[in-house]
Amino acid sequence: MLVTLVPLVLAFVMYFQQLWLPTSTTNEGRLLLPPEEMLDVKLSFQDAAQQEAVDKQWRLLIHTGGDCDPSCLNNLHMIRQLHIALGKEAYRVTRIALLDDLADQKQLFDDYPHMVIARLIDPSMLTQGKGVYLVDPLDNIMMYYTFDQVGKPILKDVKKLLKNSNIG
Repeated sequence: MLVTLVPLVLAFVMYFQQLWLPTSTTNEGRLLLPPEEMLDVKLSFQDAAQQEAVDKQWRLLIHTGGDCDPSCLNNLHMIRQLHIALGKEAYRVTRIALLDDLADQKQLFDDYPHMVIARLIDPSMLTQGKGVYLVDPLDNIMMYYTFDQVGKPILKDVKKLLKNSNIG
């Protein structure tokens, strides 16, 4: 009788005392808790087809904080390389550059034909400021990266998320 109760009591204590929870995480970016809702962030796209194409996918929002200067162009290049490094999983992730003005961005459209370029209507809705935001297919802004983290840290997190996710 005692042999059958010990595992049950031990499991009960471990569950309610949360003794089994890990004390550290392996993510490189800043996990946004609670996640912000993408529905609150208003974007203006060149055409409606672009907006429909990005729904229900993982998204990397590149918030430049204005027009695209040389450091911004370098970050966009690094994120394009990151996207290529995803290999066969790249189709599950869309890159969206958020700029202030879409009118004078012909060169950007030419250089990055597979990246969606949109205008951020209210920048205050992205509470972390300039950087890269990771949005899940359920429209939750869940992670934030500074521009210093562009490259391997984002790649590591995105690969892990895509491996463990069945959505998007």
